[in-house]
Amino acid sequence: MFSTEHLKTVSAYTHLGLTLALTTLGLFFLGYWLDGKIGSRPLLAIVGAFLGAAGGFINLIRTLNRMQREEEAKKRRESQD
Repeated sequence: MFSTEHLKTVSAYTHLGLTLALTTLGLFFLGYWLDGKIGSRPLLAIVGAFLGAAGGFINLIRTLNRMQREEEAKKRRESQD
């Protein structure tokens, strides 16, 4: 039905999406909690969400670039054989 390579690819992209979402939500809720402690609602929650999204997107871009380089290297090796 599905090849192992296909499942690895789906797993990698699912991991990227979850990492982006969880990083954003995690820092949002950390900021929300800190807002409650110091009474600055919703400032730190918003800052946390933006920092989480920025970090998640940086990770997403780096990982996608690495995956692309690995795929290109694999194709070069296959064409040489």
